[in-house]
Amino acid sequence: MSHLPEIFDKIAAIHPQRIAIDIPPGRGRASRNTVTYSTLQSMSLAIGHAIKDCAALSPDSIVAILLPRDTESLYAAQLGVLNIGAAFTCLDPLFPDDHIRSVLIDADSAIILTDCVGRERLAANNIAGSRIVIDVSTIAPATSRNIAACNIDPNSLAYVIYTSGTTGKPKGVMIEHRSIANLVESDVTRFQLQPNDRVAQCSSPAYDSSLEETWLAFAVGATLVLLDDDTVRLGPDLVSWLNCEEITVFCPPPTLLRTTGCENPARLLPLLKFIYVGGEALSQDIADLWSQGRRLENG
Repeated sequence: MSHLPEIFDKIAAIHPQRIAIDIPPGRGRASRNTVTYSTLQSMSLAIGHAIKDCAALSPDSIVAILLPRDTESLYAAQLGVLNIGAAFTCLDPLFPDDHIRSVLIDADSAIILTDCVGRERLAANNIAGSRIVIDVSTIAPATSRNIAACNIDPNSLAYVIYTSGTTGKPKGVMIEHRSIANLVESDVTRFQLQPNDRVAQCSSPAYDSSLEETWLAFAVGATLVLLDDDTVRLGPDLVSWLNCEEITVFCPPPTLLRTTGCENPARLLPLLKFIYVGGEALSQDIADLWSQGRRLENG
């Protein structure tokens, strides 16, 4: 495989009715929402068409995505941009306005994909300027899944991840299609996840780790279970959430494992088979405790 849309389309053809995204009840959500691989594919195609209707983009054009991680629209938007051969950069809605402005200018983004909340924020704070703003929450899934593959050069840009900017101006790191596809395919071989796995998605969409986390699920037809910001901060209650949601794959920073205060993860989380930690140093006590009865990988 040479790019993510090719990987996704192959899986969607094999597992069209499997659940790609599971969004549990949470703040502002009284009920559970699930999205199949077929529906996610249709959503992404519709978003791609909407972008093309608004502007002609070159392979290295960067589309900005301002969406929270606990909505299926984020993942459909990422795929939609990639499907048409453009690149994306994700803006976490938790980021301050100045950071978002700085990234939009540096990326030279002509288009911003967002929802009604993001659109109102952009307008109220004069962030978008003359850029085209598309509310993807209003776009209906494509009724025809004509997935004629876009001719994507493996060496072209797939996405840009920006640093926090705490020591100055945010700096963009450009990732090519071949690089992320190579990582995803190596994860498939190395970790041997299966379609019945349930992968917890807890990284900010603005962090590079979120892409690997997402594609641990998408590359094998597994289910990505979305955590909102409140759930990530549950602390000790996170253990019961992981158990209730039957999570088998979890990719937290070590600090998050420590804040749970869990003294016996092997007994309390019997379904959790794989923990992929990263983002900071892994202490020996956390490694010893959380590796019991499962695989723990220090990424």
